Amino acid sequence: AGDGWLCCDLDEEGMELLERLEKENPIETLKRCGHKGRLMVSGSTSSNVDGRWVARGHTGTKVIDGDMVQYGLGLSTTMAWEGLNSFSIDVMGERRRARLIDDTLVWNDGDVWTRDGRTRHSNMKPVDTYGDSELEAGTAMMPPFTAFCQKGLKPNSPNQDAWSVVRVEDDFSIYSVYDGHGPHGHDVANFVKDTLPRLLVSRLTEAADLREMFTETYRRMHLLIDSADAYDKLSARWSGCTSTTVVHHHQTGRLSLAHVGDSSAVLGGWDGAKTYAKQLTRDHKPQLKDEMARIIASGGLIDFDGYSDYRIYNKDGYGAGLNMTRSLGDLEAHRETGLIADPEVSEHQVGAHDRVLLLCSDGIWEFMKPEEAVDIALKFSDPREAAQALVKDARQRWSLQAEYIDDIVVLVIPLSTSKSPRRSPVNKASSGGA
Repeated sequence: AGDGWLCCDLDEEGMELLERLEKENPIETLKRCGHKGRLMVSGSTSSNVDGRWVARGHTGTKVIDGDMVQYGLGLSTTMAWEGLNSFSIDVMGERRRARLIDDTLVWNDGDVWTRDGRTRHSNMKPVDTYGDSELEAGTAMMPPFTAFCQKGLKPNSPNQDAWSVVRVEDDFSIYSVYDGHGPHGHDVANFVKDTLPRLLVSRLTEAADLREMFTETYRRMHLLIDSADAYDKLSARWSGCTSTTVVHHHQTGRLSLAHVGDSSAVLGGWDGAKTYAKQLTRDHKPQLKDEMARIIASGGLIDFDGYSDYRIYNKDGYGAGLNMTRSLGDLEAHRETGLIADPEVSEHQVGAHDRVLLLCSDGIWEFMKPEEAVDIALKFSDPREAAQALVKDARQRWSLQAEYIDDIVVLVIPLSTSKSPRRSPVNKASSGGA
């Protein structure tokens, strides 16, 4: 229209797709897309409510732990997640529903729960798993994985990080992490976590050009966020998330990566003498020459915040002040400052010395170098112990070097079946990822 732009309304098409996805579970989506055999989908749930709460109406303290609500005196009930931070519980045969709004649970009967100030929010986000649970523990082709998603110490903020894993036996695994930001970043991160992997599996096996496939899928994901915002399913004008996705092709050992934002993917290994680390993604920051040129050409302003980050504003100097140049969501910044949802796409062939793949939010990388993270991870043969050690070390660094502790999500994927990566002989498996 005028300058070569094609103007169209994709809201209706997007909502039709979302309605279809809401009617089927992730395994049904995989089967509908033609994937057969053993399938598994696992990810952090959208529950950001673990901890101690104080009720105003029905007085007393409640403790939420995963899907259980404890009332005291040995009384408890089950909490069910009903989508986008909506929850329900059964009380004496009656279903009560609540929605999480600005760290407050507002119930349909007028009761309001607020977080107990003594709660330190150290809980891990619970996990949902669909399909064959044996695939979660790993097979000869698919190594086991461990994911930790832990809330930081930020006043009046829910856990905004999330992760997901999709596995199709003897074919591929999709590993993803998401880091939300803004007042409703947790909604956007969970929305992307529930939707993006399904968009990818519908295109992955038929894609002739992975770069084009990743770009089109990320763009469509962003349009779906815009549609959901237009229909008041979530608020994404001033909120968004990062997304880092790695497709591990089991037969070849090849890693295909797509990412927006600053949730880095790092490969680690042991060459027989020392550990090494290779950062497979670059953080999309305003100070990068190519990213800065696009932001300025689009009318955005870049300013140093006086502490550690360059931030992006519109031409009048207003806006969210994001410290990244690519994201999903952040609708105002995309419209006014040159942010884009196009992912940076790359590939890596897993080699004989490669031992571990780490996908983490900046809760890990803010005060930890890739070499340090790999060195910690390769001290352990159990990926769960490696993930726990990374989270513990990162939280200690935040407590010493910052006034708060950021949310942390960690995915640890071994790339070798060796019991002791530092002492084992070279892995000669032709697949590279076995």
